[in-house]
Amino acid sequence: MRWLRLPLALPFALLACVPPASRPPPTDTSATPATKHGLVPEGTPPQVDIARSRARGGEQRFTWSSWSAESLARAKREGKYILIDGAAAWCHWCHVMDETTYLDPEVGRVLQERFVTIRFDVDEHPDLAERYIDWGWPATILLTPDARELGKYRGYLPPDELREILGGIDRAAAALDAAPRAQGVAPADKPAPPEALGWIAARLGLDMNRYYDAEQGGWGRQKVPIGWNVLFELRRAAHGDDEARMRAVFTLGKHRLLIDPVWGGIYQYSVGGVWDDPHFEKLMPLQAANLEAFARAHALTKDPALLADARKLAGYLDRFLSNSEGAFLVSQDADVGSHDRQARFVDGHVYYQLGDAERRALGIPRVDDSVYGYENGLAIAALCALHEVTGDAAPLARARRAADGLLRTHVNDDGSVRRPRPDGAERKGRYLADHAGLGLGLARLAERTGEASYREAAVRIAAALDRDFTDPGSGAWMASTPDPAAVGVFARQERPISPNALAARLQAALHRLTGDEAYRERGRRALAGLATPAALAAQGRMLGELLLAMDDLELYPW
Repeated sequence: MRWLRLPLALPFALLACVPPASRPPPTDTSATPATKHGLVPEGTPPQVDIARSRARGGEQRFTWSSWSAESLARAKREGKYILIDGAAAWCHWCHVMDETTYLDPEVGRVLQERFVTIRFDVDEHPDLAERYIDWGWPATILLTPDARELGKYRGYLPPDELREILGGIDRAAAALDAAPRAQGVAPADKPAPPEALGWIAARLGLDMNRYYDAEQGGWGRQKVPIGWNVLFELRRAAHGDDEARMRAVFTLGKHRLLIDPVWGGIYQYSVGGVWDDPHFEKLMPLQAANLEAFARAHALTKDPALLADARKLAGYLDRFLSNSEGAFLVSQDADVGSHDRQARFVDGHVYYQLGDAERRALGIPRVDDSVYGYENGLAIAALCALHEVTGDAAPLARARRAADGLLRTHVNDDGSVRRPRPDGAERKGRYLADHAGLGLGLARLAERTGEASYREAAVRIAAALDRDFTDPGSGAWMASTPDPAAVGVFARQERPISPNALAARLQAALHRLTGDEAYRERGRRALAGLATPAALAAQGRMLGELLLAMDDLELYPW
C-alpha cells in the first residue's frame, strides 16, 4: 500500500494522513515550503495488515490524555517530557500507528515512565491542526516539560524509529537549551504594505501556474482534488484566459477519477503521480470545494457531465455527511472497523472495489458525526453555488435547512460560534475557522435568497470574528480566541492563511450585501497582515483560497 500526505488543509483546507517519509532530526522544528499542505516526498511504507496485527494481540501500556491546560501543567509538575499525537478519525495511517507502534512494549514503557502523552483530534481542534498541518497526519510532536518544541515528525513512525527518537530525547533537550535564541523579526516574516497586495496577487497567480502538471492535470505530483485552485482558474477563464479554462476543465476530468462511482463523494487524493490510485477518506472541505468547482465549470462550458458530477457530490452529502436534523458532518473513514479492535477490519482498497450491497454487508465506514460551523458553512456555500448555476430549488432548500439548524444550535446572540465538545459540554475557546466558514455560508445564502435574517446573522458573526480574533499587531485574525492558560509554544498565537482567507471572503461578501466599504477595507488589512514572504512561500501549491479572497476583495489586477 502506498501513501502520501495532503490537507485540508485542507485545510487547514486539506488534511491527510502520512506514511513513512524523510523526516527532520529531533532538533529541526522547521517546515520547508516544499512540504506545506501535504506536498511531501512519496514513500513506499511497509505492508501493514491491521487484521493480522489484531490477531497477534498486544496491549497499550500508556494512557492518552486529552488536550487541556491540565495535561500540560501535569507534565511540568512531574518533570516529564510531552508527546503530542495529532490524529484524525478518518486517517488510515493513524490507525496503523495505533495497531503497531503504540502497542510496542518498549515504546509503551518509555512513554509511560517519561512522558505525558496527549492526543488531539485534528477536526475537533482546528487551531492545533493549522499549527501542525505540515507534520501529519499522524503528527508526532515532542516537547520539554515546559512545552518548548524539541521535534516534529511527519506521518507514520514504525516502532523502531519511534524507539530511537525517544531514546534521544535528553540530547535533543540539551541541544535546545544550548541553542541561541532568535532576536527581532526576520525580513521573511515582515508583512507587505497594503498597496502591494495587487502585485502580490499577480505574483501568486504565476506561482500557481508553476505548480500545474500539464501532463496529468492538477497541481504538484501528489494528486489532490484541489477545488479552490480550479475555482480560481475558472475566474481567470471568465476573464478570457483560454489557458486557464483548459487547465480547469482538464483537471476536473482528472478529479472525476476520484469520485466514488457507487456512492458519490470525492476521495482525498491519489498517489504515484497518477489519479487512479486513490486513498479513500472523504472530507467535507474537499466535497464542498469540488461541488462548487464542477457546478461553475458547467456554467462556463455547458458540459452536462460536469453538472452530473456536481450532483453526485451533493447527493453524497445528503446520504452520508448529513444528520437527521439537517446539519452537515465532517468526514467518512477510508476503512471499515478501524475504530473497534474487536471488529472485522476491511481495508479501503478492498472495500471500495465493491458494489453497494456488498459494501453494506461488510458495514459502513465510520462517519464523524460532529457538527461544526466550519464544515457546515462550506457545504452551505457550495449548495448556494449549485442553485445559482442550475436554478434547482433542492440545493437551496438543503442549504437553508442546515443554516437554520446551525443558527439555533451553534450561534450565540453576540455572533460568536460555538463548537460543542464530543461529550456535549461547552468549550471555552472559539475558533476562527467556524466563524469564517459559517459566516461566509450565511452571507452566500443571503445573496441567493435576499433574506435579511441570513445577512444579519453573517454581520453578527463578522463582528464577533473581528472582536475576538483580531491580532492587533498585524490586523490579521488569530486561529482561536486567546487562552490565558497557554504555555510554552502554545502561548504564541498562529495566524493561519486558510481560515483568514475565508474570513476575508466573508468581509467581501458583506461589502456586496451592505455596500459598506469598511468590510472590504477590513479584509484587505487582514490579507496585508498575513502577506509575509515566509507565509506565502509556505503555501506551496495551495494558493486557490488566497487568490479567491484577493479577487473577492477586488485586488487581483485583471
